[in-house]
Amino acid sequence: MWNPFKKKKEEPSSATAVSTATDKKEVKESIEQRLEREIDALPAMLKGQLKDPAIKKRFIDIAKRMEKDGVDFKSIRQMKKWMKNHEAELKAEANGGAVAKVETVVHEGPKIGRNDLCPCGSGKKYKKCCGAGK
Repeated sequence: MWNPFKKKKEEPSSATAVSTATDKKEVKESIEQRLEREIDALPAMLKGQLKDPAIKKRFIDIAKRMEKDGVDFKSIRQMKKWMKNHEAELKAEANGGAVAKVETVVHEGPKIGRNDLCPCGSGKKYKKCCGAGK
């Protein structure tokens, strides 16, 4: 039986394929366009940083990666989750690919007590000379 409210299934045609290709091209440009449009709504700190072309490019690259992974930009929760999951690689990219190495500080020589003579040679106690601000 014929139903007037039932939607017809469309067969993919060459015109439809061309329109989807242009839609994908628009999606790539839309991040930059959206950023330009919404730059006034951003906090002042971000507005000032986005004037630098390098930072703006990095911001757009991260947004493209988020979009590629299917993150909804209207959901702050999804964006924070994505950032947390990719935190290590984003920091590595920011440092030029090098991971920051943490080194333990090792003091060589004898420990200087508060009431010992100051090693600078002034003749005063350490607590009254070089260790006064510590």
